[in-house]
Amino acid sequence: MPESPERPQPERETMTIPKLAERVGRSRTLIHRLATNPAEGWPQPVFRPGSSRPEYDVVWFDEYWAQRQAGIRQGRRTDLEQSEGGE
Repeated sequence: MPESPERPQPERETMTIPKLAERVGRSRTLIHRLATNPAEGWPQPVFRPGSSRPEYDVVWFDEYWAQRQAGIRQGRRTDLEQSEGGE
């Protein structure tokens, strides 16, 4: 017998901004700033019934964070280089 097409989708794990910050070891302020910056492309949050705290999909966040971290490059110190003038 085929399964009913009306079967509900499995619920995806979501977390609030403080939990996401704890997950990656960063501040809540940073995660909130990223979540509210339209240029970062975050999805719309979901809200649990009776709660006003936004939550985000954990799988999406893990992928987003990995891409973000891969794109960060440490700068090179230029204050230790000698100038061409022979100093």
